[in-house]
Amino acid sequence: MTAETGARTRKQPRPQSVSLALPAQHGAWGFWLEPALAGLIAAPSAAGVWLVLAGLSALLLHHPLMVAYKDLRRGRTFARTRTALLLAAIYAFVALAAFWMAHTQAEASFWPALVIALPFALVYFWHDLRNEARSLPAELCGTIAFAALAPASALAAGWPLIPALALWAVLIARAVTSVLYIRERLRLEKGKPADKALVNGAHAAGVVVLIMLAVLGAAPWLPVIGGLVLAARAWQGLSERRHTVPAKILGFRELAYGVLYALLTGIGYRMLY
Repeated sequence: MTAETGARTRKQPRPQSVSLALPAQHGAWGFWLEPALAGLIAAPSAAGVWLVLAGLSALLLHHPLMVAYKDLRRGRTFARTRTALLLAAIYAFVALAAFWMAHTQAEASFWPALVIALPFALVYFWHDLRNEARSLPAELCGTIAFAALAPASALAAGWPLIPALALWAVLIARAVTSVLYIRERLRLEKGKPADKALVNGAHAAGVVVLIMLAVLGAAPWLPVIGGLVLAARAWQGLSERRHTVPAKILGFRELAYGVLYALLTGIGYRMLY
């Protein structure tokens, strides 16, 4: 084999199995990890573990499914298309099996949380099919839908509906403010103007909601601490005192903040109930 032939061989496209199997966006992992962690700590159960596995499978399913859909919509089939379809089938099977196991081991029905989350998931997919997954409505609905993992786990462990929905509200307060902050922070990093009042106002409103839930006894006080930390992060991150960082580092930092918030939420609920 000559050097020229070898070069042509190396340049031939190959199925990107790893990139198809795993989502690259750190925010996507946070969508799943934060409610999964909070739910399992707050209301540990075998059914909750299966629900978390089902949620992870659904997260992994999305990327190869959309790759295959877009290829087939153009009337083209590549090696990556076949790989994507195979991965999507595997993830779908695991998700359905995990949901079934959760259903058989749950102390009570967890479907009310998933039914309430369904409209948000449908809005996200509608935008995704139109190549608008990064629009604000899509990102907000996607995070809210995934946050339903926590109340679903709580219901599966035998919680009443109202406390489970309060847990969801605590996580939604984090999800919505995080989406707004990251979007505006990225605008600043690109030299564009950002709506600082919107972000800071949303964080302030989120803290107020957390305090109200705690005062009513529907949520613990620990998430309030997390909300204040996030508000301080948003204020500093959008101020002139911020340090410019790559988007990848910003994503890792936000994931760390999300894990901290999830831990405070889960531990707080575990102490409350």
